[in-house]
Amino acid sequence: PKQYVWTHSSPCFQGAGADEPICAFTDTNFAEGRGISLVTTARRASYLATTPPLTDPDVVKGINQDLNRTIRARYEMREIPGKGMGLIATEHIMRGDPIMANTASLMIDYRAFNELSRPEYTGLQAHAVANLDRAHQTILLNLSSHDPAAAQTLPLTDLIDKIAATNGFDIDPSDDDPDQHNSYFVLFPEIARMNHDCRPNAEYLFDHATLSQSIHAARDISPGEELTLSYINPLMTRAQRMAKLKKNWGFDCSCPSCSVENKSRAEESDARIRQIGMIKGEMGDWGGGSRASPEMAELLVALYEMERLWGSLYEAYTLAALEYNAVGDAWTAVKYGRMGVEWAIPMVGEGDDDVTELRALVEDPWGHWSWERRVSGQEGK
Repeated sequence: PKQYVWTHSSPCFQGAGADEPICAFTDTNFAEGRGISLVTTARRASYLATTPPLTDPDVVKGINQDLNRTIRARYEMREIPGKGMGLIATEHIMRGDPIMANTASLMIDYRAFNELSRPEYTGLQAHAVANLDRAHQTILLNLSSHDPAAAQTLPLTDLIDKIAATNGFDIDPSDDDPDQHNSYFVLFPEIARMNHDCRPNAEYLFDHATLSQSIHAARDISPGEELTLSYINPLMTRAQRMAKLKKNWGFDCSCPSCSVENKSRAEESDARIRQIGMIKGEMGDWGGGSRASPEMAELLVALYEMERLWGSLYEAYTLAALEYNAVGDAWTAVKYGRMGVEWAIPMVGEGDDDVTELRALVEDPWGHWSWERRVSGQEGK
């Protein structure tokens, strides 16, 4: 194929014992002139340069509505007391509806952190940001660093590093990426304006086919509600969640689940989280010694609902569908399978393994591998 032409590149650094040097690459023409910067190896940059988002402008056209709006916004940015800037819904948003999407601004190969010295990788990050156009730089540099004085007191390299650490998302490589063992740390500056809640009303989904992140409503959202994401795995106890958020993002979580004043209610929530973990372990055991049952599956669904885990409720529906099928109740299995597919598609995408699994089950529960697996004589097969 024709050699891809990056509009900017940087000096490269190679860590001791590393196989390849790491550089910064920028294409300011990407996504209708929005631009994208990568901090990675030349080999990985060459791979990404052959993918549709970077070779076919139509693939990413219209994604960045913040850049070139053709669809009415369903939210606005406002100052949120105690949180800084955030996004507020301006109209009713139904569960599963798309809210916003953005292509990646900055994609950092995790090898930069693991193989290079701090001055080297922060220098590459600074090159990557500086090579974007001025408007794009401004959006990135205006993001929170959870340090109000950072913009005035820190060198630019350190400020960018703080902003990246505060606002980045971990993204796994695509299935055909030659570097399967190295994930990305990715910035989407508009999406980064969404604040954290341990029980959020929205979920994010990265699409390698467009190098973009989309946000969908995890439940119905009313006008005036703040749009929120969870920065962490929600299946942790209150103390675990608060400790992780403080360590990684530097703030004390004040979401309703963490700030509840009634000690008994907080303890009950933690007990539900622990029971969810126990039940998922039992239901995932197909070796013959599990206590799993349809009644346990019904409890799991109820626990997810009580904990308001709307973005991952499809997980409970998936396990319930498998459990009912395993005892030979095909039609209840199909019911939960259909519910699982409906809830999973906007949260994890049509290509997710759970969606594929459930679609196979609902089409032919009797031919599915789980059929009557819990029936005496079939367990462990």
